[in-house]
Amino acid sequence: MRTIITYKCPYLTFKLFKNKKIMQSPSSGVPSFSKEKKYDRQLRLWGANGQERLAAAHIALFGASCTGCEILKNLVLPGVGNFTIIDDKCIAEADVGVNFFLDADCLGRSRAERTAALLQELNPDVKGCFLEDNLTNLLSSKPELFQPDTTPFTLIVVVSPFSTSDILQLSSQIPTIIVYSLGFTTVLRIAAPTRFIVETHPDSVTDLRLLNPWQQLSSLASKQTKDLDLAQKDGGMSDHRHGHVPYVVLLLKYLEDWKALHDGQHPLSYKEKTEFKAMIFDKMRKNVAGGSEENYEEAAAAVLKHVREPDISCHTQAVLADLRCTNPTVDSQNFWIIANALQEFRERADQGTGLLPLSGGFPDMKTESSSYVELRNIYRARAQRDAYLLGRDSESITLDEVSHFTRHCNSIRHINYCPISSEYSSPPDDHHKKAVVAAMNNSGDSLIHDYIAIRAWQAYYTKEGKFPGVEHEEFQIDLEKVTGYAEEYLESLNYAGGLSERTHRMLCELVRTGGGELHVIASLAGGMVAQEIIKIITQQYVPVNNTVVFDGIKSWSSVFEC
Repeated sequence: MRTIITYKCPYLTFKLFKNKKIMQSPSSGVPSFSKEKKYDRQLRLWGANGQERLAAAHIALFGASCTGCEILKNLVLPGVGNFTIIDDKCIAEADVGVNFFLDADCLGRSRAERTAALLQELNPDVKGCFLEDNLTNLLSSKPELFQPDTTPFTLIVVVSPFSTSDILQLSSQIPTIIVYSLGFTTVLRIAAPTRFIVETHPDSVTDLRLLNPWQQLSSLASKQTKDLDLAQKDGGMSDHRHGHVPYVVLLLKYLEDWKALHDGQHPLSYKEKTEFKAMIFDKMRKNVAGGSEENYEEAAAAVLKHVREPDISCHTQAVLADLRCTNPTVDSQNFWIIANALQEFRERADQGTGLLPLSGGFPDMKTESSSYVELRNIYRARAQRDAYLLGRDSESITLDEVSHFTRHCNSIRHINYCPISSEYSSPPDDHHKKAVVAAMNNSGDSLIHDYIAIRAWQAYYTKEGKFPGVEHEEFQIDLEKVTGYAEEYLESLNYAGGLSERTHRMLCELVRTGGGELHVIASLAGGMVAQEIIKIITQQYVPVNNTVVFDGIKSWSSVFEC
């Protein structure tokens, strides 16, 4: 009878046989600094909410190769909460030659154990585990690790080599990233459930509504511009006060003057805006220190950017047109419930009247503090009013969540990722066929040809169980086999154009590498993949959709939605 032993580590409990231990790497014992100071620079990028999500994440890495370690390095340093390395190989000389974290003293030892221990030394706030096993075995012995309701993992990373049949068993409901790093070529593929991104971090969320002011804003502008155009000697404003009228107020005032001269029409064309800017400069006092007024210069500079009809971005329109938005159910996610309320807000004459909720974003400007605060509060109050109207009937969604959504509502995104099966099943689905064929037809030197070569490499490894080209004397035989797999793949796409010259070159290069990694390419790949993982975990910025191919020889990349 075999003895079953239970091993524990954060978020993981396995009942495993004695020869398949999962263990937590020992902590380095180094006291951690204040996290606010430690992570100050990245907090400026994704804020406290993003950092909390990162600290709560648990990453599973299948394959402790050089590329896999570089990926984890770029997640451990910013403070991912937990990671588990799954690898059943021992450290060989080839590992020491390319992996920065290993040296000659590591030879013969467990690759999972050593890399986990050394990676955790980078950040004592991170908990690292390792498991001496592989993806094939765990899919059959521990299927609960790969089920959405029972998995401890936030995201799974699978680094080549792997069997195609294994990745086809991974759930489409658990975010998964597949990575190849072969010689000078890197490919990463994201497979995940629909991603909702509220904080996409556009250049600005400022919405001044200059062409659609509400009553309180118009009243404030009238009050602050009284006697604006009178000279000081005629009872007008002093030079100091005139030079500190907020530029938003100036624009509101002069837009009304423009409308009075142009049959109630706003300056919308480039020519009209140029004339409107000239009108503003004409009203500026020039007999002041410096010969000009900075607030008037700010007003003129803001004309092209802010004097425009309100619009809705194509990405927001795509969200509002989605059936999950137009027909939400009791089980709908908060994103779709708020999006549905957003659409209703736009359609109601007593609320948005065709406009999105006000973001509340407000720029800096030259003015006195009291005037700035009064104006900013007008915008904030309107933004809060709009958010309140959106969340008025909700019991399960907080007003803070609604306010966060409305602040970014014109830059929200959703990405519908294709499942792995659509790409790796035989034959692939129609979307994959059309996307790859279209990419091949668009450009003769496209990186899609590198992708085709990688697919042929993957087919060879899955069927032969080894790297092509690993035996030098079999180079030509392996090249012919890989070429045959590439031709089979093109046939599955119903593509009759044959292999391109670039694909032939890439096939030769991939066979020549013999499955080997280059540390400089692996390091770059680690940064690329970690960046996409952080986007997915923090739910900020826009991750790629869904395949990235990088050519390290020419240092260029392409994204394919295939």
